[in-house]
Amino acid sequence: MNRGLSIRLISVDLDGTLLCSDGMPGPDGILQLQAARRAGVRVVINTTRNAGGVRNMCLEWGFNDPVICTNGAQILASPEGPAWVSYTIPIEVARSIAQLADRNSWEVSTSVGHRSFFRQRPGQPLGPVEHWSDTGMEGGQRLPRVEIVATNEEALIAEPKRMLLHEPEAIAAAKDLAAQFSQACRTETYYEPDGRLHSLCILPRNADKGTALRFVAGKLGIPLEQVLAIGDNPNDVPMLAEAGVSVAMGNATPAVKASATVVGPSNDEEGVAWAVRQFVLRGPD
Repeated sequence: MNRGLSIRLISVDLDGTLLCSDGMPGPDGILQLQAARRAGVRVVINTTRNAGGVRNMCLEWGFNDPVICTNGAQILASPEGPAWVSYTIPIEVARSIAQLADRNSWEVSTSVGHRSFFRQRPGQPLGPVEHWSDTGMEGGQRLPRVEIVATNEEALIAEPKRMLLHEPEAIAAAKDLAAQFSQACRTETYYEPDGRLHSLCILPRNADKGTALRFVAGKLGIPLEQVLAIGDNPNDVPMLAEAGVSVAMGNATPAVKASATVVGPSNDEEGVAWAVRQFVLRGPD
């Protein structure tokens, strides 16, 4: 195993990559990543998702390596911590964005710590969303991981790690406002595979998947040339650029495909499993 390229770390995205279109993980992809882990390869989930839900996935799959969450705003030494890195959006910047959204009745998904807050929709009850997967540990306490609040500003119980918007008007206005605070935050625009606009993510200035991957590889003493990165969306491009070998999923956007070493099958065709077999468990012929 691992002959030729000697891949020692796999950095893999979740949505649109390891997860299929129905939101479920590709079973063969999980099996191949588990096999790679048994062979001594570090498996690092590198995702825009928050730490709470990612922790549950990693524990279910048996992954205990470092985890990159919230697009690099949070890096954990393992799914259960501790935190190696935690970046946040300054509160005054976040408040300006929340107030703009509230004035226009736009919904913002605001991530604070391990918790996510959503602005109330018509008829929706306020308070925690109770579900077995919607709790997480924070400060030694078990807290609801998802909560509905009356206004976006109410979500700002502390500096957030991420603010996510979906309405096209909200995306355009928030992007312009965030540009005024470019020294403190940055934006990423996400698209569907067919090119349709999906969402806008506002992040701390220093948070991106590539910077986070470089940090983790350095911590583990693994040269970037021995890293395999697998992704599908434009926010994965910095991660793909850092890795010695990069695979764009077949469902990736054209720009992502152009940035990768090779284009593999889609997420629904087990592209992650293909990439691991090709570059880690078998290696090139």
